Amino acid sequence: MRILLVGLLIALCTIAKSELVVVVSKQSEIDSLNSQEIANIFLARTNRFPNGQKTEPIELREKEIRSNFYASITGKSPKQLSAYWTTLVFTGKGRPPKRYQDLDDLIEVLENNPGKITYLDRDQVTDSMKIIFDPSQM
Repeated sequence: MRILLVGLLIALCTIAKSELVVVVSKQSEIDSLNSQEIANIFLARTNRFPNGQKTEPIELREKEIRSNFYASITGKSPKQLSAYWTTLVFTGKGRPPKRYQDLDDLIEVLENNPGKITYLDRDQVTDSMKIIFDPSQM
């Protein structure tokens, strides 16, 4: 029981320390987006940045980070999000962002494609990326 509690505390501390930011390639013309614009992109409500440039969201498969991101940006729980995507896919009106198992693969795709957008922990951001939304700056 004690080990379980220690593990839970460590997990909560890790989640609390993670600082999710939204990033694009340094090659992108986009310098910043607000939370509504980001939600619209990640929920397939639009496939364009505000400047008209085509965009495509990508993300890691890791459930905890994904859940935290969508809860903070869209207010949707994992269950609500699943129902949302089921409806969009069934009606042909959208599909969820492409998911990558490997962080290095996701980073390589993002860095080489100015139209891609993703969210990462601040510690995962490289010099080839540009932070366009930082919730801690709000």
